[in-house]
Amino acid sequence: MEETTIRKEQIEQLLGEASLCKELYIVKELDSTNRYVKELAENGAPEGVVVIAEAQSRGRGRLGRSFFSPEGTGIYMSILLRPEIELQKAVRLTSMTAVAVAEAIEHVSKIPAQIKWVNDIFLNKKKVCGILAEAGIDASEQKLKYVVVGIGINVGRMEFPEELSGIATSVGNECEQEVKREALIAEVINCLTKWYPTIEDGSFLSESKRRSVLLGKEIRVHHQDGSFYEAVAVDFDDMGHLIIEKDGQKELLHSGEVSIRF
Repeated sequence: MEETTIRKEQIEQLLGEASLCKELYIVKELDSTNRYVKELAENGAPEGVVVIAEAQSRGRGRLGRSFFSPEGTGIYMSILLRPEIELQKAVRLTSMTAVAVAEAIEHVSKIPAQIKWVNDIFLNKKKVCGILAEAGIDASEQKLKYVVVGIGINVGRMEFPEELSGIATSVGNECEQEVKREALIAEVINCLTKWYPTIEDGSFLSESKRRSVLLGKEIRVHHQDGSFYEAVAVDFDDMGHLIIEKDGQKELLHSGEVSIRF
């Protein structure tokens, strides 16, 4: 196995007691950490397996988009979860993870971190992190088998492609100093360990609301065909779905793409 610059022992030293992380693997490059961990999950890997790649050749975001994953500048990690919850509550996992990751980034950077529903973390009005949760479902029993949560964080001081330069940033760019990836990885795992038990009762949602960049703001709701409409983000329901108001009527968004003009 090729040597990596992320040091496993440094991460393990920073993990809290009773950590959610039970097995930690760090590799030089993968096509996608989510794809790899899903394969492990299907082969019976236990909850708490964490896989980190120095680079991803085919990093994926929501709606089939690619995720900018250059070597040596970011954190590209996936964690395997096997929550014993009702299938309908699985949708809470993305919002819960966003709360945990925002808290971790804020702890390390000392900059307020906000959440753009449902899976983006922002620093100073620019995206610094994306989250992609993918579930494995037993169709015959309508039961949740596992969830793989992928987290991509821009960490090092870096330049972005022209199409991203105005909307994306990194933790290092915003706090204007070097950020140790090991410290941030450990803090993400520690915060996930803290918030994971709240999936059942949904108590993470108050923090999700507090960190939201959308609530009370005018937004655009985008359709896959390129069309969009204007609305106001009003609230979240108890599953983390976004409640919007359009033409005086409230609607519930279960998924989709929204944007906000800062």
